[in-house]
Amino acid sequence: MKDNILLLTDSYKQGHHAMLPEGTESVYSYLESRVGAKYPETVFFGLQAYLKRYFEGVVVTQDDIEEADAFCKEHFLGADFFNREMWEHIVNKHGGRLPLRIKAVAEGTPVTIGNVMMTVENTDPKCAALTNVFETILTHVWHSSNVATISRNVKLSMKHLFDSTVEEKDYWLLDYMLHDFGFRGVSSVESAGMGGAGHLVNFKGTDTIIAISYAQKYYNTKEMVGYSVAATEHSIMTARGPEGEFNVVRELIRKYPDGILSVVSDSYDIENAIRIYGTELKDNILNRNDGAKFVVRPDSLRFEGDKAADQIVWILEELEKYFGSTVNTKGFKELNPRVGVIWGDGISADEIEESLSKIVERGFTARSCVFGMGGGLLQKHNRDTQRNAFKCSAQKRNGEWVDIFKDPKDKSKVSKRGRLALVQDEFCNFHTVPEGTDGDLLKTVFENGELVNELTWKEVRKNAEIV
Repeated sequence: MKDNILLLTDSYKQGHHAMLPEGTESVYSYLESRVGAKYPETVFFGLQAYLKRYFEGVVVTQDDIEEADAFCKEHFLGADFFNREMWEHIVNKHGGRLPLRIKAVAEGTPVTIGNVMMTVENTDPKCAALTNVFETILTHVWHSSNVATISRNVKLSMKHLFDSTVEEKDYWLLDYMLHDFGFRGVSSVESAGMGGAGHLVNFKGTDTIIAISYAQKYYNTKEMVGYSVAATEHSIMTARGPEGEFNVVRELIRKYPDGILSVVSDSYDIENAIRIYGTELKDNILNRNDGAKFVVRPDSLRFEGDKAADQIVWILEELEKYFGSTVNTKGFKELNPRVGVIWGDGISADEIEESLSKIVERGFTARSCVFGMGGGLLQKHNRDTQRNAFKCSAQKRNGEWVDIFKDPKDKSKVSKRGRLALVQDEFCNFHTVPEGTDGDLLKTVFENGELVNELTWKEVRKNAEIV
């Protein structure tokens, strides 16, 4: 069933048309990540998907108006707050298409916090209230932008250590060093799709299938944009009880002679599991076909006070003891290519950085362990993480534009004023300046019901690329 877009807003906004100053013809608002955000840049991502999903084409009908009007009368205890006149004007004059203009920086772009990333304004003077009705849903880009931002920052940390410890022929592996395990850890399919697509802006590894579908559907590609491998879970490893665990592993090695096989190894005793892999099952692992890799996946810590970084290094050293290692041209150890490690249990971006640092400190190359994130990537953050805020900065009243701003005691919440542009200087630093300044990076992406300047998935990934 289609959501009624007239109700995809906060309750109190239904009455704001009656609160605007007399003669208001246009409301102009913008989105930014305020100074004080966790990360110094926000990767702007997700707007095109929301525009295609909710805004494009005919989205308002008379039936929608009747439903919303009746709902609001009951919701507001009989008070008539609903802006029927505006919505019927949109149906009668615009055929149900939204008279809005939305401009934005190209998706995938990492924008320094404190700068405008998107602006919204109505294009019909009879629809001045329309702009901020949609603050609610347009602000939802915070989630997909957050995920793209977190993911990219992890990649930046990895890239730094790749540069110093990984041979250039293996740099392609960087795109697969962080895997999305977050589908079950979010509150909705849409959150998984939008957030998971945000991760795929930076990496190519995911188990969140809906994220691939969203990227393909909303960003004009039929290409496969995310990849995964054969992997077990505890229901597989425990199906025959403790005494049958390694019979399961033997069968899996036989059934999957090629490619990566990721095996959960701590259903009972990971120390014993690695010993068995390195002795009784060593020949089975080494005799898989060319290019095959057996990956050990711990899913818990061994003892209280243990850290992911400690356990990863311990596993690497145990696998090195049984399977050997070589030293690459940069002087760092690489495990036998037949074996590997993935850590995917409850890890944060900060813990990944800590783990990578410890791996390198112990002499291993930074590509020695792949990481998987679930809730930490898609769920354990909120709009305040990057301090995303949608604020009105100008209103047109009786033919004249008036600057609008707020200036509270909390100076981190001072808002911008006037009509805005985003530019970069010769050092590639971002600046928010008055509209009309040369080099404005904000381009019209939506106008009067039509999507314009669509981006492809390759373009989004290119914008986020780490040089």
